[in-house]
Amino acid sequence: MQKTRVLVLTSSFPRYKNDWWQRTILSIYSNMDLKKYSITVVAPSGPDSLLSEKIGGINVIRFNYFYPRSLQVLTSGEGILYSSKKNRILGKIEMFTFIIAEFFTALKLLIKEDFDIIHANWIIPQGFIATILGFIFQKKVVVTVHGTDVFALKKLNFIKAFILKYCDLCTANSSVTRDAVKEIYPEAKVEIAYMGVDIRLFNPLKRNKSWAEGFGNNPKIILGVGRLIKWKGFEYLIKAYAQVLRSVPGAKLVLIGKGPEEDALKKLARKLDLKENEGIFFMGTFGPDKLPMIYASSDLVVSPSISIAKTGEKEGQGNVVLEARASGVPVIASKSGGLIDTVDGETNGLLFEERDDKDLAKKIVSVLSDETLRKNLSKNGLTYVRENFSWGKASSRFCKLYDEIL
Repeated sequence: MQKTRVLVLTSSFPRYKNDWWQRTILSIYSNMDLKKYSITVVAPSGPDSLLSEKIGGINVIRFNYFYPRSLQVLTSGEGILYSSKKNRILGKIEMFTFIIAEFFTALKLLIKEDFDIIHANWIIPQGFIATILGFIFQKKVVVTVHGTDVFALKKLNFIKAFILKYCDLCTANSSVTRDAVKEIYPEAKVEIAYMGVDIRLFNPLKRNKSWAEGFGNNPKIILGVGRLIKWKGFEYLIKAYAQVLRSVPGAKLVLIGKGPEEDALKKLARKLDLKENEGIFFMGTFGPDKLPMIYASSDLVVSPSISIAKTGEKEGQGNVVLEARASGVPVIASKSGGLIDTVDGETNGLLFEERDDKDLAKKIVSVLSDETLRKNLSKNGLTYVRENFSWGKASSRFCKLYDEIL
């Protein structure tokens, strides 16, 4: 049987084998039936990347987008949009060279090999590159939107509309991203295809009692995970935590992640008389060697994301609430973005009103104080994620969509 050949364009991909960074794209394709599908990924290089290698049965072709490679700033791990803003002059220059480099790398591959589908992850710039190349080579084009790419950059909506008009299919990772696509181009052919979670990596067996005890005698650990940026809403979690202490004095707030809002969040904590490394802990980032253990060893995970109207930023799908429940931990999430797709507010996780720290505080206290509620949320959440969000299930969805457009 002849394999379906797929050329994948992305800006986020592991920089080398066993790299923990940006494994979502790798997971989509490595969990496909590689006896039926041949996958080639075009991705930017990192400082120690090989320009050509095979990872998990996938062909990986990387491109340099600036010289020397040590000056490449867009793939630092903070996201291409944030990195371009952070490094204003060099970032703007590299955005241009990045697009050119990825375009010509993909062009050479299409000249050399006969692909059936070009699959772009992120509508800008990969979707634009894929649409142009799809027209030139008369190939089927799939564009996957993940959140920020479709919510933000509103000045480029006319380009997004062009892409959505001429691609063969757009996939969105939640009902919210799907609706955003339809708002840009109402006639878009769009299907929801959720991202998955590694249920072997994230599981309750990773619980480490001694790690939790490092925060005190029988602490109640509230965990927040994500980049410390505005739309992740951690300021509301900190405000809620200050209120929680009145009812649950042994509670600890552990934040995993780094970002431009870190200093402001620490300042807020001091203003609320929360002592760093006593009640609230800013732990930095962790890879897959420790993060699953941290999830499983916590009592509750909160995702307090918000929507920012000015920039359009909000949660696309929300992987944190999936990873937490796969780890057997109850979750509370804001009614923001795609979080409402996977958290029902009753049986598999609780919901609170966006930006409402008082509502959040009440929900946290209810979970930490009610053992039966906590166990039920944990059990139901674990079952829900295992049944619906394994990478095998997510990848099968993409394969089904591939087959439908060919």
